[in-house]
Amino acid sequence: MDNFRSLKNKIILITGSSRGIGKKIATKFLENGAVVIGVSKNKNLKKIIKTKNKYQHFFCDLSKNEDIQITLKKIFKKYKKIDVLINNAGVTIENTNSQIKNINNFSTTIQINLIASYIFSSEIVKKMIKRKKGGTMINISSIGGELGFPNNPAYISSESALIGLTRSFARDYGKYNINCNAVLPGYFKTDMNKKSLNNKSKRIK
Repeated sequence: MDNFRSLKNKIILITGSSRGIGKKIATKFLENGAVVIGVSKNKNLKKIIKTKNKYQHFFCDLSKNEDIQITLKKIFKKYKKIDVLINNAGVTIENTNSQIKNINNFSTTIQINLIASYIFSSEIVKKMIKRKKGGTMINISSIGGELGFPNNPAYISSESALIGLTRSFARDYGKYNINCNAVLPGYFKTDMNKKSLNNKSKRIK
């Protein structure tokens, strides 16, 4: 796979690397010679992804900003550079009949899907600028961030905002040779959406 030669020994940080899209991305990078730093709440990912010392997992609760900062300090202590950041971690929590619970769910969704991505991006971009060798940031958003879908305003709001965050970072940091892009996948059969995958009422029309 000649197109992947440039990935050899590149250091890739992926949030939400323990399952679904994040796990597939991590596996593909590893297969093509990259060093992958995975971040998630799953403490057993080393058993899930078999590598030759190319994978390092950091446990982190993305719902807590303090935990994110502690995790970043650990990462920066071990790795002096990050070539690629992929903000992939995300949650989706549908509305309930409880307004109080809905507000709490909304806050949690915004925290994990947007604020955590902002913290990782803002801290890592500082390192990239300091190295003066550019870098890449990829935010995994959703087609729902552009088109919307029923009964999940928290998720739609967070994914739309993530697209906006991508535009902002691209404008601010492109001059440092830092490429910032968003990917907007549709439905994939993952643990997060397997219940709603075949629900016709949730399809975008």
